[in-house]
Amino acid sequence: MNPQTGKIIRWIARIWAALMVAFMLFMFIAHIVDDGIGPLFDLSFRDALMMVSMIGSVIGLGLAWKWERLGGWMTVGGMLAFYLFDYIFSGDFPRGPVFLIIAFPGILFLILAYAGKKTDQA
Repeated sequence: MNPQTGKIIRWIARIWAALMVAFMLFMFIAHIVDDGIGPLFDLSFRDALMMVSMIGSVIGLGLAWKWERLGGWMTVGGMLAFYLFDYIFSGDFPRGPVFLIIAFPGILFLILAYAGKKTDQA
């Protein structure tokens, strides 16, 4: 991969990942402010599994800034687990592009990780 192209893709992935982490934190904090922390301790098995897979994806987005391969796989794996759990429990996949939008920076980080030699770190 051309070093300049790698640098551009890396920064697109990093900015997108930062926006997704900020969005997910905002949603989490808004949920706590609205409902309190109590409902988080009273989750169904389904909701707990789906929340853990989503948290794994968000942690992966943060880790990918330093470790692109590890963070990319955590993000994509977390989203795949989220889709799998939703399908197992509801018989249908989540609708809309929202969850794919969250996973997309992880895919970009994996492309960078497997494109060969790492390009110049920005």
